[in-house]
Amino acid sequence: MRSRSVAVILIGVEGVACFAAGVGFVIAALVGHPSDRGVAVVLGALLAFYGVLVLLVARGFWRGRSWARTPAFLVQFFALVVAWYQRSTLPLIAAVVALVAITAGASLVASERRTPDPD
Repeated sequence: MRSRSVAVILIGVEGVACFAAGVGFVIAALVGHPSDRGVAVVLGALLAFYGVLVLLVARGFWRGRSWARTPAFLVQFFALVVAWYQRSTLPLIAAVVALVAITAGASLVASERRTPDPD
């Protein structure tokens, strides 16, 4: 499988996971008893919106758009930050997030080397 395809698939998985987590947080805030329901709903909605943006980045990268490369790398950076700060509270999830981010980042770098320079 080519590195570009691997990167697109992993970025897409990250986008779907963020969207699903955001929707789940909104539902949990509405049916549960958070300390501040309004803040919980807004944060869940922001996470779902971020997931949609990540999916748009994956789509742009798949189509070869030059603008998508930097946001794709930023998504991996933020995923590594999340994994780092969750390493003690959710170690298994943090390890999976870090592994996906590192693999996607390596695939992005490898696909960059294979892309011809537009002169």
